[in-house]
Amino acid sequence: AREHGGMGRVEEEDCMGDVGERRRKGFEVPPLERLTIPGLLGIGSGFVSGMFGVGGGAVVVPALTVFTDMTHYQALGTSLCAMSFPAIAGCLTHYQRGNVVPRVAVPLAMGSFLGAFMGGRLGRHIPEDILRNGFAIFMFSLGCKAILKR
Repeated sequence: AREHGGMGRVEEEDCMGDVGERRRKGFEVPPLERLTIPGLLGIGSGFVSGMFGVGGGAVVVPALTVFTDMTHYQALGTSLCAMSFPAIAGCLTHYQRGNVVPRVAVPLAMGSFLGAFMGGRLGRHIPEDILRNGFAIFMFSLGCKAILKR
């Protein structure tokens, strides 16, 4: 993956496994094929999120690192970006049904925004393997807690 400006930004074509490799070799990749992996990951994460109530990032981040050649940093950023529209749609739907408590949702959203900004800034300075392992340990501990809770 080619980094730009030392900020961890990488060209899009480098992130799609075989697709990126074939593009670099000069092969034309059909638009439908470029959309297949992200589309299937989106369907799968949406299904799991809807069924189990887990955040999409819990599914998308590991899936992007397994099924594409994205780095953990890229998977985190891509996942956060991709979850914006579903979050807005879900928020509006639940608000219309009276399922949003604004006195809790507004400060929670503001705190989440600030926390995500600060976490993103800090995360850029943590080596990728430590970040990836920390994410795995965090997800494992949440899973154990869910299993043990009665």
